[in-house]
Amino acid sequence: MDFKDIKSTRHYLYDNLEEFKALVPDTAVIAKWRDGEEGDWVLTDDGCVCQVLKKSKIGDKDCIRTLCGTFDVNGSYKMVGENGIVDNIYSFSGKHSSISDNLSGKQQLFAQYVAKGADAIKAYKKAHPDAKSEPYIKHRTSSLLKTESIQKMIDKKIQEVLASEGATPEYIIGGIKTIADIADNDSNKLRAFDTLAKMSGMYDTQDKKSEQLTVWAGFSPEQLEALNGDKKLVAHAEKTTKEIKG
Repeated sequence: MDFKDIKSTRHYLYDNLEEFKALVPDTAVIAKWRDGEEGDWVLTDDGCVCQVLKKSKIGDKDCIRTLCGTFDVNGSYKMVGENGIVDNIYSFSGKHSSISDNLSGKQQLFAQYVAKGADAIKAYKKAHPDAKSEPYIKHRTSSLLKTESIQKMIDKKIQEVLASEGATPEYIIGGIKTIADIADNDSNKLRAFDTLAKMSGMYDTQDKKSEQLTVWAGFSPEQLEALNGDKKLVAHAEKTTKEIKG
């Protein structure tokens, strides 16, 4: 048995039906997880037992969220519980992330605080309450923000926060597509198509010279400075520069 606390509520993943029946008697288990409704206990494809935490429509997909991940009930992915609870229950197909394997617990806490909007210096102090030297804290904060694994973890945590509010990639893409389909003027329609084209990678070419799209709103001057940003910068978008060869 394994468990995960979500918004102060503990949720469980049981190793098998026998364990579940011993600990949660007189509770029905749906044999086919694809038929489960929100709140139902279901059997995974490898015989584990978990609860359907959320059932919703994402784009044109009927999806359920469990401790094993988020799944399209009409998709081909199997729900497997033998590897334990996934790192990101909001990700599709229940893939396990290995980013956290390279980070200490305090580094993960730092990334989590930053992802939730905390000032980087304050995030470091919260993750390292014993740290007292201000110069050392600033140096370590700057160094951490430049670390690729920390950047990936911050991005991962941001995605989790967005997904917890329903702003999944599928939801965002679906919203943009809806605008492209029903926009009442060509300007809005073209902007929506342009955004979708960029997300799909249609603008990538072998002659691409630079690609950068960053939004720093909400980041502190220390964070911006650590990432070689301008302290006055609020949002920055540098478009891809291409060359057309004749």
